[in-house]
Amino acid sequence: MKRFVSILLLSFAIASPLWAKTKITIVNADAAGTGFNDSTPATPVGGNSGTTLGQQRLNAFQRAADIWGGLLNSSVGIIVNAKFAPITSGGNACNILGQAGPSTFLANFAGAPKQNVWYPIALANALTGQDLQPSKADINAQFNAALDGSTCSFHWYYGFDGNHGGNVDLLVVLLHELGHGFGIAGTTDLTSGADDQNMPSVHELHTLDTVSGLHWDQMTDDQRRTSALGTRTLVWDGPSTNTFGNDVLDKVTFLTITGGAGPAQSFDFGTASFGDPATPALFNGTVVAATSGDGSATDGCTAFTNGGAVSGRIALVDRGNCNFTVKAANAQAAGARALIVVDDGRATCGVPPGMGGSDGSITIPTISVTQPDGTAIRNRLATGATAALRVDPSTMAGANNTGHLKLYAPCTLEQGSSVFHWDVSATPNLLMEPAINDDLGHGVDLTINQLIDMGWPRSADDGPPSGRRALRRH
Repeated sequence: MKRFVSILLLSFAIASPLWAKTKITIVNADAAGTGFNDSTPATPVGGNSGTTLGQQRLNAFQRAADIWGGLLNSSVGIIVNAKFAPITSGGNACNILGQAGPSTFLANFAGAPKQNVWYPIALANALTGQDLQPSKADINAQFNAALDGSTCSFHWYYGFDGNHGGNVDLLVVLLHELGHGFGIAGTTDLTSGADDQNMPSVHELHTLDTVSGLHWDQMTDDQRRTSALGTRTLVWDGPSTNTFGNDVLDKVTFLTITGGAGPAQSFDFGTASFGDPATPALFNGTVVAATSGDGSATDGCTAFTNGGAVSGRIALVDRGNCNFTVKAANAQAAGARALIVVDDGRATCGVPPGMGGSDGSITIPTISVTQPDGTAIRNRLATGATAALRVDPSTMAGANNTGHLKLYAPCTLEQGSSVFHWDVSATPNLLMEPAINDDLGHGVDLTINQLIDMGWPRSADDGPPSGRRALRRH
């Protein structure tokens, strides 16, 4: 999340439904004729009745405000200072969809549950029952208007029916970014590990390092800096999230290799955005190392030279030298029933990589494994090896073996993504992952539970979290 300053030019109130517990007011910070004030004609779409681009954007913001307003309970209204303007990152105008965060954090206010702890301003107001900074907005937010131009290959979808196709569902992005504004954020400098004025944020109280067994508020700066790079060893241990995680997350699935020398081995695997999904029903059979080119190449980038051996079996190839879709297409042409891609040892933090790409002609499932795991599989092929996907009923996908959800902590720090998102191993995808997944609906899944863990009062409807799906676009 990036902090930024907006200029107030015009304000309007978002009307929340009668059952909402929190009034959310949006302050439109765009200049006349731009952003939320863009008068470009637009055709109503997917339940969004706006007839101009600006009005459709406003309507989407109202829908997001209505959803969150009905879930959180605060007698103090929340002010969101919002802009819809281009956002460029590293020279790329399309990478960043939106950005939002608390306008400030407060500590030691009247009614604070803990002293010497930073609370995001909207939560501080809710806990104390009064507006502690009445002259300021509580959340700053900006969304990328460049997606409506010709620069980007994908665009905003403004409908409320989820039929976004290859475009980006704005309502989902709004729900995600408002989650940051309500408090899924912090005051720690992740580069140095230093806390602001040596006081932790409320987020740190439930950020647990499973290697040291310490929460972030118990750590030194150096320990926090190291912990932020702890791939899949940094977790959230809030009780509400733990309770409802089992209702939201699927059970974890492993790749199991049997046959050949030694006992069965189980491995984590990455999935592909193309082909049929890798399921236990579709992914099982004998594994055969594919060869191509002059018969010595193992990358699967040209037609397989041992197609007879591969046909009806699971092909094994190495990463590199061509797109994942090319490897899968060659495996399918050789008659393979599935494909395993072995990573090449690049800096993937010891995690099997996800595989992007699109090819509607590919139907076989494709998965990836790390280089060490791929070597272990290859070592078993000479004496016969069979692969199958097996569900472990004792572990949730995206949680550790104690049921704590994993936080996103790649081995290379990603400013704006590390720590304050869920790990990408979660299945189904969650709203607060670091990037937008295309399969998300308009619920908030475990986001509401994470906010409850930080102290947010919940509305009277205190049932399980709404929605199961989340989103990605990186």
